[in-house]
Amino acid sequence: MRVQAVLAKINEPRFVEKLVVTLLLAGLALLFIEVRFEHQAVMAKKWQAWIPLIYSGLMVLIGPFVLVFWNRGGKKLLSVLFCLAPIIGGFGFWFHSKGDPWMAICNVVKVICMMPGKIPLDVDGPPVLAPLALGGLGLIGLVICAAGLSYESKSK
Repeated sequence: MRVQAVLAKINEPRFVEKLVVTLLLAGLALLFIEVRFEHQAVMAKKWQAWIPLIYSGLMVLIGPFVLVFWNRGGKKLLSVLFCLAPIIGGFGFWFHSKGDPWMAICNVVKVICMMPGKIPLDVDGPPVLAPLALGGLGLIGLVICAAGLSYESKSK
């Protein structure tokens, strides 16, 4: 689609919804690649490492088909699927914090407050807040889909 055609449609709510969801699905594809890379060492040892990969992979595969059926139940299905992302991100946050999210957040704050390059050796492990990125993408998708659903119900 040419840039002029996109700019002509930018005021149509349905076009904007689908555009934002397409961008979110692209973000999930990049997240899939990054998580696959970062979880490489633990995938054979811990089943939990597969959870975000399965979810983001399915979203990337299902997403384009859902966009085709956007007005025929696709948006509702995508709303449900986006609802899973914050749940999965929350579990990932729990697993990354090794069951102690308060201590993990304290460590993150401690490191943020330190002089760059002076990270203590006892702060290691997976990035504690990283799984929350998945939850954030899901919440954005949920808001877009829910806003569109409420827009449609008002126009009927």
